[in-house]
Amino acid sequence: MRVALFASLLLCIVQVHAQETIGTQPTVSRALQGMKSPKWTQRQEAFGEAYDLLSSADTTPKDADRLRLGIIQLLVTENGDKAPVADESDGEAQGEYYAGLIDFVGQMGDERAIPALLGASGTGRMATRAVARFGKKALDPTLAQVQGKDPRLADDALFVIRDMLEFGLVTDPQSRLRIRNAVRSALDAEDSGLRDTAVCLVEYLDNREEFVPKLKDIAEHDPAKLPNQPKADGSVGDFYFVRASAMRSLQQIENHERPPIDRGLPPSEYEPVK
Repeated sequence: MRVALFASLLLCIVQVHAQETIGTQPTVSRALQGMKSPKWTQRQEAFGEAYDLLSSADTTPKDADRLRLGIIQLLVTENGDKAPVADESDGEAQGEYYAGLIDFVGQMGDERAIPALLGASGTGRMATRAVARFGKKALDPTLAQVQGKDPRLADDALFVIRDMLEFGLVTDPQSRLRIRNAVRSALDAEDSGLRDTAVCLVEYLDNREEFVPKLKDIAEHDPAKLPNQPKADGSVGDFYFVRASAMRSLQQIENHERPPIDRGLPPSEYEPVK
């Protein structure tokens, strides 16, 4: 009887030990597979599992790297997920999950995430700063996006450039020259929004005075307008918004004004990735 009981207990111990020994790998695999789900809620749950595994001392370096790559790919997926949500509360929950994912990937400091973060740069400064912190490492893909055919993506990339300049994350002369040339090209873009962003970016550049002739031309002739806009005198008429931006930039240059640097952020938000 005792022999049978001991054998039964031993078998249970062996089974539990075997499950603990192989448990990590299926969990990592499940998280990686879950992040490929067609449903965002399942991807969100798998992201949570991956986060817990990365925080665990039991996760091997190899598995940790697999999880990081999986999370980077997850951000690529979420950047392209335009499927409608069931209701407003679901949309809010999805938005919070997406923002948390961008923040996590940005804090990873993994340069393999640069394209994914660039893809999220239209969401705001959390993403643009995350790319900008890579400095020169992120310059090639960012400039390529500025010069791409999609004006929305080009506009997003210009905001990355702004953060690079604002926080002094790209300082070598050759890179600064490439940035000036990209801004100069964007000032002639067909898309009015892209021209407007480029005009606003001039204030962050070195040697701004060389842009004065171009800014004067824009301030006088840019065709982009918003109709039926209220004016200071109470009337309604066309508002030439790119011209207005150019005139403001010209005034800043004339008065030797520099844009304020947002140092209210924690250091991790503007210090370069090591």
